[in-house]
Amino acid sequence: MPNYRAKYNFETTISGDASPTALVLGSGTSTGVPVIHCGCPVCLSTNPFDHRLRTSVYLTCDGFGLLIDPSADFRLQALRYRLPRIDAVLVSHAHADHVFGMDELRQYNRLQENATINIYGSDFTIDSLSKIFSYIVNFKPVENSQMYRPQLSFCTLPQEPYQIGPFTIEAITLPHGPAKSSGFKITAKGKSFAIASDCNELTYEAIEKFTGVDFLLLDGLRDRPHPSHLNIEASVDLMRKLQPIIGRFIHIGHDISHADLEARYPENYGPAYDGMCVILGKDTPETPSAAALNYIKF
Repeated sequence: MPNYRAKYNFETTISGDASPTALVLGSGTSTGVPVIHCGCPVCLSTNPFDHRLRTSVYLTCDGFGLLIDPSADFRLQALRYRLPRIDAVLVSHAHADHVFGMDELRQYNRLQENATINIYGSDFTIDSLSKIFSYIVNFKPVENSQMYRPQLSFCTLPQEPYQIGPFTIEAITLPHGPAKSSGFKITAKGKSFAIASDCNELTYEAIEKFTGVDFLLLDGLRDRPHPSHLNIEASVDLMRKLQPIIGRFIHIGHDISHADLEARYPENYGPAYDGMCVILGKDTPETPSAAALNYIKF
């Protein structure tokens, strides 16, 4: 077994690069991997690439931190990667694995001089979040109350492109089985990132917007079909059609190991993994070491 811990340091800070940067905080499905009380080979694997926290991504540019989905594992993710700040949050949909880290944002309120953090999502997402986190939305201060809650403002994204800090955000509604989810195209400094982590197909609008982006993360749950998610082969087929510079499938289950997936897809369209970091706009790959994440520069 290769010594992956020596090759990749999973407990280091993100790059201070001013270029747009995307860090995969978690690449796993709703259960996470390993799955509780599962004895399958992937769940028992000692390869850290087979340990998949719930799906979440952190984008930075010029010191601005944009979180996509405060997952149920967000506290661990924030500690593992020493996330310095959260200036805004995008939420794809209100399923538990994507939003149950919301309360952890209160620590960033404190770190950021009690600044309110805006939470952005499509109308159906914000409606659900307002019900799930009613104690945040409907909080009524009581004299001498010591209640410690996140200072968050839930904001509905417009249909047209919207500016959040240095990032231009375009939200695309996607089918997620009987539910809906948002995919996002995000641009900054002429570079583009797109994510559709929970969907069972891409709409025409998504195909149009995602074609040719610099970095694409696309749902790819498992080999077998699933009513609410793309399977791996469908995801890779879409990436081959969309032709991103780098494409990775995400929201991965415990059905197959990272090593087997990499062997199956040696091209540039393969599995994402926890700690994968892409710095948009760079030319030369940086050699991974025990002191740095696996930065892929383009």
